[in-house]
Amino acid sequence: MERYGIEWEQKGTHEKHLSVLGYKKQERAEEIEQLENKIIDKQTEFETLFRRIQNFDKGTDSLSQMQNALENDPEYQLPEPQSFMTAKSYKSKVVEPLIKRLKSLIKTLMVRCFQVIDDYQRLNQINASLYHSNERLKSQNKQLTADNSRHREEIKDYKLLRKVLGSKQIDSLLEQARQSKQRDTRFRNKENER
Repeated sequence: MERYGIEWEQKGTHEKHLSVLGYKKQERAEEIEQLENKIIDKQTEFETLFRRIQNFDKGTDSLSQMQNALENDPEYQLPEPQSFMTAKSYKSKVVEPLIKRLKSLIKTLMVRCFQVIDDYQRLNQINASLYHSNERLKSQNKQLTADNSRHREEIKDYKLLRKVLGSKQIDSLLEQARQSKQRDTRFRNKENER
């Protein structure tokens, strides 16, 4: 490997060696786990969409029923005046109760409309919060990925030094650096106490 410039990367996992078949089984098990997670995510997404469709269908049915009631239900129709009925009695006995029922219906619809608007705005705020959180996590992930790459390069340099200088000399230098750091820390702590 050295002749061709290939370095052995030690991952420090201390796993036993696997046969090719065992390795393939292990990789397939990981793929299956990832696919199962995707299936669970898609099932959750499907259930959410299904509930939304049901709610939309219920709303459409309710709207159709309301429209049908307003057009055909005698409760919301203005009947013809009875013979020999005065305009004043027709207004007080027929028109005013109909107007009260229509006003009540409009109030109910307005309350439902405001509840829907409130729910929409609340969900919009939650969505915006989740979006910002997701963007922040993406940024952190990007930074950590860059840090990881930088650390990998440093580890390669460290391994190269260990290879060239030898493990004993590197261990000795590391021990000296640790002792120096401890002395500096103790010195700073004493200075801070004064």
